[in-house]
Amino acid sequence: MNKILISSIPPNAYFSSPVYLDDKYILLSQDTPVRESLLKRLRTWGYSYVFSDGQPTAAPVMPTITGVPEPITLDDDVKDQDQFKTAQQFFKELLDFIERIFTDFITKNELSIPRITEKVKDLIVQVKEQRNYILRLADLSSQEKNYIVIHTAKTAILSVAIGMQMKLPPHKLIELGLAALLHEIGMIRLPPQLYMSNRILTPEEKRAITAHPIIGYKILKTFSFPVSVCLTVLEHHEHLDGTGYPRQLSGDRISLPARILAVAGSYAALVSKRPYRPGKDGHTSLLDLLRGKGTQYDENVLKALIFVVSLYPIGTYVQLANGSKGVVVEPNIENPRFPLVKVYIADTGDPLKEPILVKTDTEATKIARALTKEEILQIHPNSVQISN
Repeated sequence: MNKILISSIPPNAYFSSPVYLDDKYILLSQDTPVRESLLKRLRTWGYSYVFSDGQPTAAPVMPTITGVPEPITLDDDVKDQDQFKTAQQFFKELLDFIERIFTDFITKNELSIPRITEKVKDLIVQVKEQRNYILRLADLSSQEKNYIVIHTAKTAILSVAIGMQMKLPPHKLIELGLAALLHEIGMIRLPPQLYMSNRILTPEEKRAITAHPIIGYKILKTFSFPVSVCLTVLEHHEHLDGTGYPRQLSGDRISLPARILAVAGSYAALVSKRPYRPGKDGHTSLLDLLRGKGTQYDENVLKALIFVVSLYPIGTYVQLANGSKGVVVEPNIENPRFPLVKVYIADTGDPLKEPILVKTDTEATKIARALTKEEILQIHPNSVQISN
């Protein structure tokens, strides 16, 4: 494609071929004129060039070639919604599976390693194929399931994603997924009022809660799960500085899968609604976890988490340095500080008729801050979902 200076494009011109921001994202089709407002907006957002195989013309030139796949468009909300619905449906199926696993264990004393392993394999495929949608943990919700089931599902999704980022070999990734799906198996042996409580627990109740990794470890050993899976469940509440439980392990004495599970579980808990507090947004949750870097959490695992969800996770509504507002739609795998943002509100404060995708790696377009829920409602009145 030809590199075309934005300053050389006459206002209200058409192009004989689609115009792109880069090699992936289309800006204009042949039947759409280049408005002066768009040219101004592109300059404001730090763009000097666009790309096209065509040339400016006075009237639209309609394509004559048929059978060519449609390029990815900037205003792709319908597709986004459909893909998120697909991710939400998988999440619902995962919740149902976890609930059945727990129920079968409680009522039949049954835990099928092959059955759970197949679900982990399915989960790995879904995380690969639906990464940008299945990782919107704060938006994945269910009013029908209890907290332990929901927390288990979110933790498993994120654990697998972090394991992929850290390039765990396939068999280790499956073992990590098994541990993540079963890391709360010991908790369901405890009275529900302990983990569903909306009040501060007594010291005795807290001690009871800290027993669940040991209970889980013993349960999985009884059913002949791999030793690595059992140890991951046993160690997922240990801290690098030795202040965790149940064995006060520190540093490298804690297995890597357990360190991954610790980070994934804490992030999943922070973005989820509890009886005693609302869920936090992804950016705030990451900042909370980073405060525990090197003491509670493994630094390399935290780095992997940031690359997986971005410093501003997918679905986070943000304001850019130039005052425009939008939502993070795709992480930047090379630099998690600069995700791709779909802008809905221009720097003038006016809603855009057609949202535009913006890279956030320039001074004008870098992310200034995350928006509050009240500010989000001004952009999308129906966008804030109740997270569980």
